[in-house]
Amino acid sequence: MRQLITDFPAQTQAAWALLQAAQPGSPLPGFQPAQALVLGMGGSGISGLVASRMLAATAPVPVVSSSDYAIPGWVGPQTLVVACSYSGATEETLSAVRQAADRGARIVAVTSGGTLGAWAAEEAWPVLHIPGGQPPRSQFGFAFYGVMHWLHAFGLVPDALYRELGEVPGHLAYNQTSAEERAQEILEAMDDRNILLYGDTAQEGLLIRWRQQINENGKRLCSHHVFPEMNHNELVGWEGAGPDEVVLVLQFPEDHPRTRIRMEICMDIFQELGADVVIIEPDGPSPMLRFFDLVHVGDWLSLLLAEGSGVDPVDIRNIDRLKDALGQIPQ
Repeated sequence: MRQLITDFPAQTQAAWALLQAAQPGSPLPGFQPAQALVLGMGGSGISGLVASRMLAATAPVPVVSSSDYAIPGWVGPQTLVVACSYSGATEETLSAVRQAADRGARIVAVTSGGTLGAWAAEEAWPVLHIPGGQPPRSQFGFAFYGVMHWLHAFGLVPDALYRELGEVPGHLAYNQTSAEERAQEILEAMDDRNILLYGDTAQEGLLIRWRQQINENGKRLCSHHVFPEMNHNELVGWEGAGPDEVVLVLQFPEDHPRTRIRMEICMDIFQELGADVVIIEPDGPSPMLRFFDLVHVGDWLSLLLAEGSGVDPVDIRNIDRLKDALGQIPQ
């Protein structure tokens, strides 16, 4: 896992090269989606949530992510469905894809193969093939770039934003040492306390990515919530919290000004109750580069958690046990 995280800049470079080699433009001439649904679970599915948040202010039609067996009732012939499954064998995603196909949705895929890859070949669905054989959570670059490729092909990603994907590899490589050092500084402030992740609503995808990596690599439970919504519920729950908690607040220049004020007030409350608060800010001249910078910092943090605890960051025995048990039950 350490090598995979070290290679993340190179992975984004390979992903960008894959996109540059792909056929430009829409693979379905004349089709203009009325909405887009991105399907995926876990390390693949987070790409859809990030994309939906990132494009919320610019996409001409709704871009929605879904991590479930079922799909929304509005999916139909005018819907673009982007199915992202690294293995191509994700049970929930395959269920959702089949339902979308039955409703006449236009389907494109991002996968390394598996059943999804076979279905794409049989049904002539456009597919972006990505390299396989690694833990899906370690391949976020390929998954996210693939999702953005298809959304851009149908006019849902601004050209300028799409081109910024090409700047990510160099930025990550330049900041590699800094990212690990910042992760180490965060780790030293955490101890063995309960981890709470907070940020602006626009960064919920990033918060979930951090939580997923802390869960899978670091073998630790943690929670996440977003401002301002947490001010209407979770803030009251803090009356039962205190020194056993450490709060990691991800702050971006793009945060809503009123949300930033809310953060500052709430951080005072957390500290008055005895919790430690760590403010985490990204490095980079643009929102895309800042986003990927903190993806990388979060990956390093999860690895350092694992190494410090003496656990194997690659092991996912409980997920494997669940899959084995589900495999014995007919669908």
